[in-house]
Amino acid sequence: MARNISLILRFTYGYYDEVLNALPLERMPALAPRLLKAGVCFGFGDPVTNIIINTLSFIPDKDAEPACGEPVPEPDGARIRKRKQMMKDLWDARAREEILSKIVAGNIPSSPQARTIAEHSLEGLVTFLTSYFRYLPTWDALRFLCVSRADLLVAICLIELGRCRRRKFRFRIHSHTVKTAFKCAALSAKLPNVDVFLTGMSALVSHLTHIVPPDNFRRRCYSVEDVIRLSKLFEETPKPQKQTIPMHLAGIRFHQYDMKDPYGVYLKAISWMPMKDFHGLYHHGFLKAGYCYGPFNPFFNIIVNTVWYDTAFPTPGALELDMICTRILIRVESQSLDGLINLLLACISRISEHDAMIYLLKSNLELSQAIHMVGKDGYDTSSWDANAYKAAADASSDPQIEAYVHFVRESLPMVESAIWKLLSTQTLSSSKILHLSTLLSSSRSHPSKSLELTDELTKDALEMVSSYKEKFFSQQNFVRKKVEATLLNCEQTKGQYELRFICTVNESVGSKSFRDLKYSYSHINFWASPKIKHPVSNLSTNVEGSRIVHPVQSYCGGVMDFEKMATGRHTLTNPRIISHGELIACPVGIFVEDYNYFDPARDAKFIRAMNKTAWEEKLNWGDKIRRIKQTAALKMDL
Repeated sequence: MARNISLILRFTYGYYDEVLNALPLERMPALAPRLLKAGVCFGFGDPVTNIIINTLSFIPDKDAEPACGEPVPEPDGARIRKRKQMMKDLWDARAREEILSKIVAGNIPSSPQARTIAEHSLEGLVTFLTSYFRYLPTWDALRFLCVSRADLLVAICLIELGRCRRRKFRFRIHSHTVKTAFKCAALSAKLPNVDVFLTGMSALVSHLTHIVPPDNFRRRCYSVEDVIRLSKLFEETPKPQKQTIPMHLAGIRFHQYDMKDPYGVYLKAISWMPMKDFHGLYHHGFLKAGYCYGPFNPFFNIIVNTVWYDTAFPTPGALELDMICTRILIRVESQSLDGLINLLLACISRISEHDAMIYLLKSNLELSQAIHMVGKDGYDTSSWDANAYKAAADASSDPQIEAYVHFVRESLPMVESAIWKLLSTQTLSSSKILHLSTLLSSSRSHPSKSLELTDELTKDALEMVSSYKEKFFSQQNFVRKKVEATLLNCEQTKGQYELRFICTVNESVGSKSFRDLKYSYSHINFWASPKIKHPVSNLSTNVEGSRIVHPVQSYCGGVMDFEKMATGRHTLTNPRIISHGELIACPVGIFVEDYNYFDPARDAKFIRAMNKTAWEEKLNWGDKIRRIKQTAALKMDL
């Protein structure tokens, strides 16, 4: 975080240096204090444009300085020339450096009141991103700002790509959410007049194409007349303009910065597999052991590990599944990350867990590339052996650790080149998946460790599992029919898409009151692909109502909460909200949904967990109270 803060401030210092060269401060000295007080670099333009516009639109207190756009009065003749020379002498290099020194202050001071306008800009940039994007931590906001060179709209483009947002839900400059986020940013940046800032931003949209140079990067130089003209533009009533202009210009800057689009390897892996095969068989191996580490790239590793596990340890019974629990999908992703980190820790001496994660981020989870980068930085990478993959499998809670280590170290190298050739295609057909399974079948020669199960499901636990399964498949059938009907009848799709899989359902949306236990809507996330061969699309719709219920402008207390958080007057903070969300969004352990994949020959932990759950369900209130008292007494004795 400290490194990113330093880099972002260096970018902003460069923008302020450019502004000092662009504005006629020697003839309009009143602009300097306004720049230092209100010239933040965030808004609907590029950073330099934002600084200039925020400076010009700032209205000082009465009797403080001349109004913005009014040059210092000059008499005629010799007195004009004399005054120009005097102003030029005053505005020498030392005066300019003095202003710049009030912007450049090094590290952020401990006292918010002592911060410079550049540091206030950084506060506002981070606050906007963490207010606008739900569950975006501060360190992640700083990372996006660093990559985008402190250009707010370019950072937004990056985050939207990373979160795979549909065009319908992307950044809209006139939305209430954007206005609220800008207000929070202005409050955290300690701007003297938040309303003036918001008005200036609205006016900027109307005149953006007249202010920004055509190439978006050309050095600017404004005369006194230019400043007066720009100032008068903001006195006019803003004209309605297409809200796509700011993001269009940001897109140009985005490509000039040469940035790359991130992608989700797990969703891509699912989209490449034939859906018939995935629904009928490979969802089992995908969620049990579809880890992204191995000798290939992360995407290929997921497919290879998935097919290998279902080949070596097939599911005990036929199971047609097209609705995946999101929590289980997140679990296998988290386990993959744990495995990758521990693999690097095992094969590279003296590297820290934090550094291992940084190298994985820089290499986009490409293990070989990460190891190459570590080696170039002077680390010893010669410790690569079976223990590295064992450490990864153990950290990932792989259900068959010994079999996997034997597979990846002994069996896989013999067919590695054939697998590379097979997977180097655009999609995988059922015949190619079958061929891949045949190539990986040699791993069956290594016997899996026998668990020697001494437990089995009790009668109550067996009835509970059967009840869970019946409820799950009933819900799956209902949801699938609704989604398929939506794809057929929805105006946006009109039968052009086919369902691939459903990422579970939230049935508890849109209650009428706190006491009303009935919900008006359900929210379903699912993947669908065009029936003609195009890339897979991500769709989201509501199947039990006419709209999706999300907090909007009328959301009770929402805006006030964000504003209080931005100014530090709220008991909640962004990190606290995220840490609470991580308890829900990054689950580990055994879930109720694991009954779908229950294997009585291997899942001893599941058997014990379900037996305990079923036993606790049979307890009456008296039994539960006695258990609580016994536990409390035991703790006192200890």
